Amino acid sequence: MLLLPFELQLLILDYIKQDNHLDLGPLAQTCTYYATIVGDRFNWKQTVTVLQNKQSSSDYLIYALRHSTLCTRRLQAIVDTPHMVCRILERQKSEKTMNALIVMIPFLSHTDLFNTLSHFPQTSLSHISIRDSMHDGDTIQDQQPILTEFLLRTLYPSQSTLKILDIPSFPSHLLRHALFPAVHSLHIALTGPEQDFWRQFKQMFPNLIELKLTLDKSHVPLFKSLLQDIALFPWIKRLSVTSLESPKHYLSRQELKASLLQLQGLNRITAGWDMIAL
Repeated sequence: MLLLPFELQLLILDYIKQDNHLDLGPLAQTCTYYATIVGDRFNWKQTVTVLQNKQSSSDYLIYALRHSTLCTRRLQAIVDTPHMVCRILERQKSEKTMNALIVMIPFLSHTDLFNTLSHFPQTSLSHISIRDSMHDGDTIQDQQPILTEFLLRTLYPSQSTLKILDIPSFPSHLLRHALFPAVHSLHIALTGPEQDFWRQFKQMFPNLIELKLTLDKSHVPLFKSLLQDIALFPWIKRLSVTSLESPKHYLSRQELKASLLQLQGLNRITAGWDMIAL
């Protein structure tokens, strides 16, 4: 391959990485020449896909990118560890290169990504999704300094551009002073001791269409109280609830339907069992 014209070598690299950029790993470990080519920014622009499996290793790619300056437009990843995604974020040319960050990663690594985005923020995101590929029932409990920095450095600066905010482990009460005028789809964890935050919700998300809440048993009373206030969610079209255990265990279908029938404009809810059409 070394004897081929350089343009043809680049075409071969494009073919190798078209489905998964981790497929460049074996080439990066062959020699310094190919490690340099693999780490070139032209291989990491536009859409970057990272699909990690038991056979793939990101170590050589992480090393190849150590001096690179990237302009990745969209990063989509399904990974077991955060290292490759974090390296790509760390090597971005500016805070405005990326408009979509979609990462499926185990819950225990969510804080690692939020921490990276607090030190290497992206401030023009239209879509951010950080979630567990297996379930969305866990809520981050004790990392408020990291979450606050992520909020200040990445989410707040992206307020005018964000349309999809999908961070189901992120505690909702930390968004208390936020304003996201363009967000139409939101997934966050239901937290907080009172309704005050939710009374501001319409002003914070005026164009919200779909709301999905991560719910744990300790916040069921809050959830029930929210459903009983017909003034809180009149503009939302779809409401979903996700939990580690089935919501059936602490919220009956009849109880949920009776509450939601009061909410004018809501036409669909999903709560861990058959969809209820209103």
